[in-house]
Amino acid sequence: MAEYSSDEERFAALVNFFKDNKNILLIVLSVISVFFITSISLNSYNNSQNEKAAEIYDAWFSTFSNDSKDGQDYYNSLQTKYSNTGYAQLATMIKASSLAREGDLDSALIDFLELLDASSGIFGNEMLSSIAKINIARIELSKKNYTDVLKTLESFNSNSEHSLVYEIKGDALLGLQKNDLALDQYSLALENTQNESQKSLIKMKINRVNN
Repeated sequence: MAEYSSDEERFAALVNFFKDNKNILLIVLSVISVFFITSISLNSYNNSQNEKAAEIYDAWFSTFSNDSKDGQDYYNSLQTKYSNTGYAQLATMIKASSLAREGDLDSALIDFLELLDASSGIFGNEMLSSIAKINIARIELSKKNYTDVLKTLESFNSNSEHSLVYEIKGDALLGLQKNDLALDQYSLALENTQNESQKSLIKMKINRVNN
């Protein structure tokens, strides 16, 4: 390690260091500056997008129950201009759930698949993604597409699954006549639920399989 006998020598060494490495230092500073400016710009853009999406979402939601043309226009605007915002994804979830309740399962499935695509990935929304998967699985279950049910739910973390996920898996396995595996899933569902109504339903399913 170099030793310097005076402040002048230290200063001169520092100047020489900057002279020898000025190109590298300029590149590093440029990268940092670009990253900082990009980060600020992106954050500002996202805030602007969310503010505009919030206004359109409020307008859409106020007309949602009326099924009006204005409401459809607001919804289309959300999905085409602000599809990456939580407001657009929330609108898709509400619309898909409404279609499912009305019995239009095919249309609901399309919307839930769109929600899953929009809410998945590194910058996605894990909660909405999980809701989409569960509802897709339930619709596929009603259509007796048991293998598709299991494929939809396989990405859930086995250590943090909701009891409903176990139950739906059990229903699909039962549909595939894999009774022992279905019982395993029903047992896990029973262990992980605190809801008494769900417990009673799961116990009925277990008794039905055993009998």
